Amino acid sequence: MSSIRLLAIADSESYLKWAAHLLQALTDNHADASVDVALIDSPIRPTAAQVQHAVAGTQWAHGRVRVLDGEQLTQELDESQPNVILAAATGPVVERIFSVAASRPQRPALVSGLPGMGLPATVKGQKYRRLGDLFIAHSEVEREAYAIAAERAGIGTRQAVARLPMLKSAGLPHIVSQHDHPVTTVVFATQAKVPVQRGQRRQILLALAEFARRDPDHRAILKVRSLPGEHETHREKHSFIEILDELVCDGVVPESAIDVMAGPMTDFLQPGTALVTVSSTAALESLDRGLPTLIIGDFGVTLRNLNKVFIGSGIIGSLFDVAAGRFQFAREEWLLDNYFQPRTEEVHAELSGLAKLASAGRLRSVPWAIEIYKLRRFRQQIRASAPRPVLRSYRKARKALRF
Repeated sequence: MSSIRLLAIADSESYLKWAAHLLQALTDNHADASVDVALIDSPIRPTAAQVQHAVAGTQWAHGRVRVLDGEQLTQELDESQPNVILAAATGPVVERIFSVAASRPQRPALVSGLPGMGLPATVKGQKYRRLGDLFIAHSEVEREAYAIAAERAGIGTRQAVARLPMLKSAGLPHIVSQHDHPVTTVVFATQAKVPVQRGQRRQILLALAEFARRDPDHRAILKVRSLPGEHETHREKHSFIEILDELVCDGVVPESAIDVMAGPMTDFLQPGTALVTVSSTAALESLDRGLPTLIIGDFGVTLRNLNKVFIGSGIIGSLFDVAAGRFQFAREEWLLDNYFQPRTEEVHAELSGLAKLASAGRLRSVPWAIEIYKLRRFRQQIRASAPRPVLRSYRKARKALRF
């Protein structure tokens, strides 16, 4: 039998992509790993098209990714008997998965991580993962940040570093020459959280339209992770698609100036293309392909904008640079410090060790974990929906009972 029997459970398109590619790399390089991936039903569950985009290039590309509802989770663990669970999901869903798994008499190892650039590291996020044995980070900078967050949260989860599985370069990326392949296409990778303001998003679209206007051979693409009616990991307050439609209707931007497209990011990263974003892991995928890449700094390069990690990279630019078609490639020192470190066997070694402990029944079970989880959810429901007098009475009773 394989020493690692790993089941990944994802809840959204971005987490499914990360899990599928991580597990594919694991099985490609290690014969002792047997892996599977499933989706858990949730409000952000990806559509069939999003699933296919997420698993493109993996062993799940031509099959069906199973969907589990809440009641099927325990049944799935009974039938598949994994010795490692990878909760590839948002914090509350990780807590749910871990609580069910930790309650089992012979529990599996509990592992989690984030589907891309993971900074800033938050104490709140680590508290959702308090039952975990291992957290997968993607650079030494991230490892240090999450170790600090775990310590502040008062939990003992270890951290291990693995390259993001979407990065395929063996070492430092080979830079594609802009002389041989001049940039004629700009792809803007959207991110649901940033920029925050509607006006800022409008400015980005205007810069893309200006790039396309300057040369008949130029093309601007708005690369989205979801089309109308689909969901992402995070909710987008101001839709780029809706703003673009308004600009076209008002005659500010020609209808043909910007193409709206979805699909696997790798399909867009071709020679002659530059990738632009405020903050997206797509920037790393672009650098991995040796393509010119630009982080828009007009709205701040900060933790709030999720792009502070790019300070010192050499690829922070402006909307004027986007419109003018001025793009750079990242500095070698920054690449080595941030996500393009040499590959190691650290994560495989950690997973192998945890799998053996789980198979031997040496990981501590937490039989009351699921009940604690239910109590926390009950409290949240009360805080969210109860009238103020009821909420005050509940808090007084909770304080008196000290629970």
